Amino acid sequence: MQTLQRFSYVFIIGCWIGEAATGTQSEICQEGELAKSSELLQRVPPILQSALLEFKQPPKELRPQEGGPPDFIEVAVALKGFYGADLHNEQWEADIIIMLSWYDPRVAGLVPKDETVRTLSEEQAGDMMWTPDIVVTNTELHGDRVVATSFQEDFNGKEFPYDSQALHVLLASASYMIDDVQLVPMAFVNISDPGERAFDKSDWTFLSHEMTIFNESTGSMHKSRAQFVVHVLRDASPYVQSTIFPEIMIVVLSYTVFLFPVNPGFAMPRVSSAVIAFLSILTISTRTSAMLPEVRRGLVWMELFEVVCKMLLFTVILLNILIEMVFHTWQQPELAKQLVHELRLGFPLIAGLSMAVCWLATGKRLELFCNSVRFSLLLVTILFIMTVLRRSRIYAQMQK
Repeated sequence: MQTLQRFSYVFIIGCWIGEAATGTQSEICQEGELAKSSELLQRVPPILQSALLEFKQPPKELRPQEGGPPDFIEVAVALKGFYGADLHNEQWEADIIIMLSWYDPRVAGLVPKDETVRTLSEEQAGDMMWTPDIVVTNTELHGDRVVATSFQEDFNGKEFPYDSQALHVLLASASYMIDDVQLVPMAFVNISDPGERAFDKSDWTFLSHEMTIFNESTGSMHKSRAQFVVHVLRDASPYVQSTIFPEIMIVVLSYTVFLFPVNPGFAMPRVSSAVIAFLSILTISTRTSAMLPEVRRGLVWMELFEVVCKMLLFTVILLNILIEMVFHTWQQPELAKQLVHELRLGFPLIAGLSMAVCWLATGKRLELFCNSVRFSLLLVTILFIMTVLRRSRIYAQMQK
């Protein structure tokens, strides 16, 4: 029925335009140019003018500039709430507000005459008007309604837990290419920086944000995309309290091995203290690995610090075994006591220096720094053992 009605409009309007054009045929011939459509439309009765205008407009399923230039969609993004970033799964969660604006004269009739604004739900807007179908392309949506969003992200965790991240929200039209829809920044919009309340439920601090528009071509697909970037800084204090400080305490407790008296009654406490300390730090490092991505390239800062702590504890175990051998196997108690006295003074210096230099390492050279510290500790331990062997031979000759 609607098709027949439109066809009738076209036929009747065509007749009226034809009659109007007949009256101006001489003028066309004299002037040598076509008459303007507005002049012809003035000769059409008012009852049919609205029908002609309705016929000229494309249906709501088509974009406003269908068959012509692309439609420009103004885009703006506001961060409403931030709920943290998961480095292990490479995701971050937030509430964002996406604002879109475009020109479509066909929707003027949707606004009541006595009002200037009308609010529609997403379902109503999809049924009553054309939409550019702008979606977030790096997201995972949960639930039947979009109330919270998880964004996929390629995190740079080299300096974890002292890292800063650039979090991205990528927007594009799911249905239209760049020839049909192009995104542009919204010119007249006032988006203030997210306040501290937006980050109250996370251990991150807001630094800055920015919006960029770019075109992307992948094979035959050409898209106009918008990228909203939020720069944040991690608060390392929870990780210092739960991981770094306990590991420092374990290294300090392992130092008590050299405080026990050197005699057979304290052999078992010395050995068990060193081994238990080493097993404890292995347990903590397992929890740290659960915070990091399963597939990653190279070390992160936290792993570097744990490698240094493990090397120090491994050194304590080796030196404790050496002291027990000097005392029990080589029967040189005086040399064993002298070694313990030297380690009481030297080990805190080496351990403190090794852990302190970790804060000088950066993400670009973590592997080189880690190997250097590991090699240095191993070299110092080997040199100390060689010195003990030489002193043991001298001590044995003196006893003879």
